[in-house]
Amino acid sequence: MRTYVFYMILRDLFTPAMDLEDLCRQHDIDMRAIHAIKHTRYLRGRSPVLKLGNLSLAWEFAQSPSDHKRFVNMLRVSPEVFDTLLCLINDHPIFYNNSNNPQTDIQTQLAVTLYRMGRYGNGASLEDLARDAGHSEGSIENFTYRCFTAIEALHDVFVRRLTAEEKEALP
Repeated sequence: MRTYVFYMILRDLFTPAMDLEDLCRQHDIDMRAIHAIKHTRYLRGRSPVLKLGNLSLAWEFAQSPSDHKRFVNMLRVSPEVFDTLLCLINDHPIFYNNSNNPQTDIQTQLAVTLYRMGRYGNGASLEDLARDAGHSEGSIENFTYRCFTAIEALHDVFVRRLTAEEKEALP
């Protein structure tokens, strides 16, 4: 927008309008352009990115004990640990909002977060993770942030200082 306004100022300095009618017509064009810029999220058309994630395979792998190793390979935890963690974070307020657009279910957000945490190198790029999970890059970041916030809230439940007796018992 600043670029367009700068362009308008330069144009008016170097090629002033000849009469009032030209000035009004140019002003009307400029105001329409500014309005379009302010109310258009993207100035150039964008083609949608196809998202056909395969993360739903994890739910299939969780059904059969013989496939649990595949579940662990995808999410780096067993289905039992996943369910326990899901129960622990399920009621955290970060997963609830008053929006007309509901959040993705917590199970999927946690699965995407664990899937992301189990990747490194080229496989850890947001673009690859988004394609694998079937969500946008921004959603992957939001899911991770929400899950980390909910898990960090459990810190005091699971971590405490050692008592004097426990310190003494240490080698």
